[in-house]
Amino acid sequence: MLRVTHLLPFLALLSAPALAAQPRAQQIAVFKVSALGRANVTPTALMAAQVTPETLTIPADYLYKRDLRVQAYDLDAFLKARIPDVEQLAASGAQIMFWCRDGYAPTAKLSDVLGQGGLIAVADADAPAGVQWPDAPYKNTVLKAPEIGNYVVWRRAQFPAKPQPWGLDTIYILPASAVLKK
Repeated sequence: MLRVTHLLPFLALLSAPALAAQPRAQQIAVFKVSALGRANVTPTALMAAQVTPETLTIPADYLYKRDLRVQAYDLDAFLKARIPDVEQLAASGAQIMFWCRDGYAPTAKLSDVLGQGGLIAVADADAPAGVQWPDAPYKNTVLKAPEIGNYVVWRRAQFPAKPQPWGLDTIYILPASAVLKK
């Protein structure tokens, strides 16, 4: 079973004086979904998949807003090495979910992802020694290397058609019938 836990802010009605005086609380929602396959995305798992890392340039990278040379592993090769019958699962309508450390979990049809040039980027190839990723401005904050971690990128700019999550922790293959709200 896959347990997806999200922390959602508790909504207080501003027009209700009694609620407005209460301290803010958080509500936990737990969803259970049967996963057809799972692949942890760790340095050990990437090495065990026996996929050769490559260095290439991602044009107009989504996060860094510039051409970005990355060290990356081919997503298709990683999935095929770690999840048996991934191509058959794609043909059956299975979905892919990219579970990130911060709880973000974008999903897509597996058949829309396989064969589309996906990569698991693990580092900026031009970063100084000892630096995995440079800081990246994002919305009203700055992401640090540990937050970026493993980052899904595409050989050809395809955003927003394909997910581009960073902080990637685990890839799940879900049945076609799994309906997850984004």
